[in-house]
Parts: sequence; structure tokens; C-alpha cells
Amino acid sequence: MKRLIFGLLGFVVVWIVGFAPQFLAYGHVSAVVIFGLEGGLSIAGYLLYVRVVEKRPALELSHFRIVLLPLGILVGIVWFGLLIAMLYAGGHYQISRLAFPNRLLSAVIFAMGTAIWEEVTFRGLLFRVTEQTFGTWVGVAVSAVAFGALHGLNPNASLAASVAIILESGILLAAAYFATRTLHFGWNFAEDFIFGMRVSGHAARPAIVEGTLTGSPLWTGGAYGPESSIWAIAMAAILSGVLIAIAIRRREIVRFMPNRKRKFAAAVS
Repeated sequence: MKRLIFGLLGFVVVWIVGFAPQFLAYGHVSAVVIFGLEGGLSIAGYLLYVRVVEKRPALELSHFRIVLLPLGILVGIVWFGLLIAMLYAGGHYQISRLAFPNRLLSAVIFAMGTAIWEEVTFRGLLFRVTEQTFGTWVGVAVSAVAFGALHGLNPNASLAASVAIILESGILLAAAYFATRTLHFGWNFAEDFIFGMRVSGHAARPAIVEGTLTGSPLWTGGAYGPESSIWAIAMAAILSGVLIAIAIRRREIVRFMPNRKRKFAAAVS
């Protein structure tokens, strides 16, 4: 229980540290700097927590996990592309123009910084320490609810959008973490730079493929963006099921075992 308490405190502190650079926007600081600091400070805070509190090397950032990153990026991009294809086929998306905006570096730093911050805090800390104490399924539930609740603070958020984030991104990204211990960047990059959609309620920006969503918010996600659409939830459920099956096959699922200490190495192997 002591480890859980320290882990929850670590989650709060690292989340705040990673969020803090966003206040630099009021000083008109470049987005590249802001999101670069967001990712960098989050990693630094996580490594400091692991070294000082858990007194161990960060095995979860090993070479094997880094090698899996390109696969996770590809899956994220393809998955969002399929979502757009389904919206297009259903008559809810119309392409208006094709271009190549001069903001590739900004888009990469934005997607990477946000992904690092959220993965380090919600999966690396909150999910992991909860999983070690209460098992994988409780860890998934707690981290997913927290993920959806904090996304409720975003622009254009609603209760429906938060529930969608819980069912979609919260569960899916937790499943991706415990199945492969890596996903996230590819989704954000495709949503922002390739298709120019709203990312978690934030305003859309120039993209390679620009288009318009039409129809009921149930299908399009409304002002929050396609992340909260029924299509995204359904696709996330399918991919989550695949990742959970992989995790079960690889014996990555941690069962709740009261009064039994778990070694960290078993949770990240």
C-alpha cells in the first residue's frame, strides 16, 4: 500500500510538472518549445521518481520497448486513417483540399510531447502502480476513468466526450501499454497533421488532408472531434480486444493477489 500511495503522489507531481509548460503560451512562447518541454520534463520527472522512490533502473524504457515504438506509431496512424475512411464511407466526411502545411516539426513535437506526458503519467505511473497493487483490470479502470475525467477539462469537452475517452482512449491505451508496454503518438500525429481534425477538443490546424465532418455528433464526435464518435469507440473496442488477447497470450495480465508482494520486473517483462 505504501508503494501505491507514493505512486499516486508521483502521478500527481509528474502530471503537474508536464502540464506546467502550457502556461508559457500566455507569454507567446513557441509551441515547439512548450510541447518539447512537456515531454522532456515528464520523462525527467518519471526517471527521477523511479530512481529515488523505487530505487531501480527504468527497465520499461529498455531497448526492446523503444524498438516497438515504430510499430505503435504505424498502428496509430493506420487506425485513425481507418476511422476517417469509415466516416467518409458513411457520408460524414468530405475532403475539401490537399496540401502540405509548413509545420511538420511542430506537429511531430506536439504529438510526441503530448504522448510522452500522458503515457508516462497515466500508464507509466497511475496504471502501473495500481496494477501492481490490485491487478491489471483495476489498473485499467482507474487509469481510464482518470484519463477521461482530466480530458473533460479540454475545450469543447462534455460528459459524453469524457465517457467516450474513457471507453476508447483510456482502455485502449492501457491495453496497448500492458500488451506491448508501448501506441499514442501515431494517433495524435494522424489526427492533427495528416487529417487536420480537432485533437481532444482543441482547434483544428492546417493539415495534409483537410475536410469537413457533417452529421450527428454521435457519428462525428461534434465539437470535441472524432475521438468521441461512436465509430472511434467501436474501433477502439476491437483493437483493445486484440491487444488484450495478445496480453493474455504473453501472460502479461497481473491478477489481484492480496498480501503478496510483486516484483516490478514481473510487471514489465
